[in-house]
Amino acid sequence: MKIKRFKRFRRLAAAAIAALALGAGTARADWPERPVTIVVPFAAGQTGDMIARMVGKELEIKFGKAFIVENRPGSGGRIGTTYVARAKPDGYTLLMTSTGPYAITPALYPRDTRYDPVKDFVGIAETASTPQVIAVSNGSGIVDFADMVKRAKAKDLSYGSAGNGSLQHLTMELLKKEIGFPMVHVPFKGSAESKTALIANTLEATSDSLPPLLTSIKAKQIKAIAVVDDKRSSYIPDVPTVGELGYPKLSAVAFFGLVAPQGTPKEIVDALNREVIAMFKTPAFQEQMRAQALTPPAERTPEQFSAYLAEEVARWKKVVEQAKVTVD
Repeated sequence: MKIKRFKRFRRLAAAAIAALALGAGTARADWPERPVTIVVPFAAGQTGDMIARMVGKELEIKFGKAFIVENRPGSGGRIGTTYVARAKPDGYTLLMTSTGPYAITPALYPRDTRYDPVKDFVGIAETASTPQVIAVSNGSGIVDFADMVKRAKAKDLSYGSAGNGSLQHLTMELLKKEIGFPMVHVPFKGSAESKTALIANTLEATSDSLPPLLTSIKAKQIKAIAVVDDKRSSYIPDVPTVGELGYPKLSAVAFFGLVAPQGTPKEIVDALNREVIAMFKTPAFQEQMRAQALTPPAERTPEQFSAYLAEEVARWKKVVEQAKVTVD
């Protein structure tokens, strides 16, 4: 009698598990059944925010549900990133991340960062990138990158950045370490302020991503002298890379990408990856990217993108440690 009851229990348990699996499969196949939120850990109007809105608009068309961009700024991107790390991994909360909050912040604020970028997230797809560019003021008299290095070795030169521990700051520290030239760091509250100082000739050099600098470069208000990447930018094709100039082949590229909480169903991650890659191949979307001076993303699977993100986290952690960066 006990054996019969046990067999009956086992059959019922197997049926229940099968039903749950079927239900889960159906729910994933029907995703999304309601609006999806894309969290941006910075204020509206910044590059990541603009990318999120462009991507969200296209995903709405593809999936037939609203993709709502929600800005959760603060603490260098930690507030919004932590929120998504703790969100339910059901595909309804995504994060538009970038180099700063994902790869640099955890190394700068190990005690205050409440998320592990490698363990708490799964990569969906890269959405854009942009190289760091070294630019100088017209009043500095610097003619090229070699001249800047030469002058820096001969006398004190200053460079500005978007703040202590920013990608702009770390890019210059990386160059200083590899090439061996001293420069005084002048941290500003953001890229706009450092660019303004450069135009006003109160600052001699800066490192920044291309989008905020391009208009001023084109207007000849400032001069771009090097691209910190392994290839030239199509937006400023006449500006050489540091590798071409005979210095170490270094790369400091700001990435932007879509990630989800770890545990998000693979079917959802794969579906989003396919649609993001497809949209970036369309002429209309490529034109939007050009308007923002952004480099189209590399075509990677979720697994490849996750591996790339892990590499970036490890690389910038090493830069922070070697540069002995301190934050106020």
